[in-house]
Amino acid sequence: MNIQEATEQIRGAISAYLAKDDHGLPCIPFHMQRPIVMFGPPGVGKTAVVAQIAREVGINFVSYSITHHTRQSALGLPFITDEKFAGRDYRVSDYTMSEIIASVYRAMEKSGVEQGILFLDEINCVSETLAPAMLQFLQYKTFGMHELPEGWIIVTAGNPPEYNRAAREFDPAMMDRLKRIDIEPDLEVWQEYAASHGVHPAVTTFLESKPGSFYKVQAAAKGMSLVTARGWEDLSRMLQAYERVGLVANETLVRQYLQDAQTAVEFAAYYELFRKYQDDYKVSDILDGADASVPVARVKAARFDERLALVGILADALQRRLHDVMELEQSLLLVRGDLLGAKDRLSTCSPAEGAQLLLDAAESAKAAGDLGNRAAGSVGADAAAAAAAAADPAVVRAERVRCLESLASAVASVPAAAATCFDAAKAAYNARVKQQRAMAAAGTTSTDAAFQFLDGALGESSQESLVLTTKLSLDPLTVRFVGQYGSAEYMKHNKSLLLTDRGLDLLAQIESLDM
Repeated sequence: MNIQEATEQIRGAISAYLAKDDHGLPCIPFHMQRPIVMFGPPGVGKTAVVAQIAREVGINFVSYSITHHTRQSALGLPFITDEKFAGRDYRVSDYTMSEIIASVYRAMEKSGVEQGILFLDEINCVSETLAPAMLQFLQYKTFGMHELPEGWIIVTAGNPPEYNRAAREFDPAMMDRLKRIDIEPDLEVWQEYAASHGVHPAVTTFLESKPGSFYKVQAAAKGMSLVTARGWEDLSRMLQAYERVGLVANETLVRQYLQDAQTAVEFAAYYELFRKYQDDYKVSDILDGADASVPVARVKAARFDERLALVGILADALQRRLHDVMELEQSLLLVRGDLLGAKDRLSTCSPAEGAQLLLDAAESAKAAGDLGNRAAGSVGADAAAAAAAAADPAVVRAERVRCLESLASAVASVPAAAATCFDAAKAAYNARVKQQRAMAAAGTTSTDAAFQFLDGALGESSQESLVLTTKLSLDPLTVRFVGQYGSAEYMKHNKSLLLTDRGLDLLAQIESLDM
């Protein structure tokens, strides 16, 4: 199955394992909840989907690569203790708590959430000395003398032996105790993921024209040829970082991520051409509604591959604008909750105290984010809220912290007799909401302008307009934006789209920003 189908299977299993019957007992008893094992080629996204599911469900996520562990770190270290049996004292061997089990308990303490996923990567590549203990853990959920707490689900991942010489097959008796999911790379599914995760448009448009370059893991004359979904996404992030700091990526850089000579050469040449299109078409001016007569003339005369690259550039630039609007909106909803929660204290304290109260809230938001980024981390409020809104939790958290810090500055500068700290914070907050609304209006204008440009150059029913509509429709934040703030041109090109499962309820969310 592809990674999307695997995600649904894992999400369903986790929901079933966490479900309770009418007596409050697990529908599937803890000892009968089979560990989930995913087998698939490297870089296909196995770890990422499990972390994503944990964020969506709102439970802890603890991740380990089991090949980094010895028998001692997994089982704990032995020590001698005294015990009494049948009235006599004995010295016996005991074990300290497993590092892995201890991380599970730490995650529960820090998050206050008792359920979670323990993810063990490279499960079929453990050392010979650790293998028996690992098999015992998968069967009985116990490392040494310490058991995994109830409410925790074991999800593992491994590479088939053809992709990893250190991998070994589990015996039939072991496999009969596991829930096995086999995953294969799928470009179409990955392109949907790429559309909603900001993958560089040069990558997505290149793979649209050369789908055979998406995934290669095979022996070559000079070692392995290795091109994976992970490699494409990591290259995408590096390209975006290079562009941000004014550096030019070349074939040498591309080869560090796409470890196949032909693929690297072809993409490096395409990327150089893609950058030229970015400069020539001045996409920002198009989205701002400026005079587009020159790029219209060029796109009319362009070949289809150039037009496809332009659509990718347009979609990427537009989505960045719309994401900014929606992520700011989500952060403002969280800040609104922060302010209402501190309303009583902000209504009676001094400006200095009020400013410190808001700075403390900002530090708490930062700390929750730091926790969520650790291997033994949990899902904080920002991450859970962002997952529900299909927003980037790191961006939402950063905007939340930035907003709280700006409110603290506004409160600190207010004369004591002029207003309460809450009133000052509220005024500064509502000014930020007004700014977000202006960004949303500009986003609607930009969306309309993108379609108007393509329609003016190629006609309303052009294949390029269809590609743009499809790219935007695959991005959950863009769909949410249109559902809340509208775009006549987008709706004209995609009348049948079900914009959101929540329908008109989203309109109320816009109003809920106000205080």
